Amino acid sequence: MDDLIDYLSTNMAEVQFYAQSHFLIVLYSVAIATAISVGLALVLHTNQLSPPSWSRRLRSGSQEAALLTASALLTIPSLALFSLLQPPLGLGTTPAIVGLTLYGIYPVLRNTVAGLSSVDPAVLEAARGIGMGPVRRIVRIQLPLAWPVILSGIRVAALIMIAIAAVAAIISDLGFGEPLQNGLTRLGGAGSFAQVLVGTFGPLVVAAVYEIAFVVVKRFTTPRGIRV
Repeated sequence: MDDLIDYLSTNMAEVQFYAQSHFLIVLYSVAIATAISVGLALVLHTNQLSPPSWSRRLRSGSQEAALLTASALLTIPSLALFSLLQPPLGLGTTPAIVGLTLYGIYPVLRNTVAGLSSVDPAVLEAARGIGMGPVRRIVRIQLPLAWPVILSGIRVAALIMIAIAAVAAIISDLGFGEPLQNGLTRLGGAGSFAQVLVGTFGPLVVAAVYEIAFVVVKRFTTPRGIRV
């Protein structure tokens, strides 16, 4: 414990950088994964946004194919994925964000599809009856009603990324994976165990900050009529 306190007091600026970079790399990746997943789910699930030539069966099959592909990406070992991304994208932030984004697509896509499917068709038909067009029904009815489920998927994606971001240290010097990797490499040396502890428990602090943020976002963005 004394070694940890000494390490923190001596390297507080570095620890703050690790925390900030870990938080931001996850934030960027979650934002990109959410944009891709929600857009894809709307196109595949919503009649009005699908090409007119798509039949119901083709749209359903495309939706299942997208979910299957996204779930397959989630099963790729993180060390292998980041290693494969390094030759075409090099080292640094770009391959780290690309890799994390790929891991975040499935939870958001699955929950977005589930949320949109849970909207009562009678509600949409009533909205059509009062003159709402396709885009207005999506923006004013479907997305708000599906939002709690979508937000739950975003939360899961963020937690997955927080853990995997530590592995991204093999291609970048961002996040708590850096002290963890350095500590493990020189385990037994002065301050090495303290580095391992910082790299291990640092992501827990980042996860706690995200959890608080999601509680606040859910409280202020969920329509009052469907809050639980």
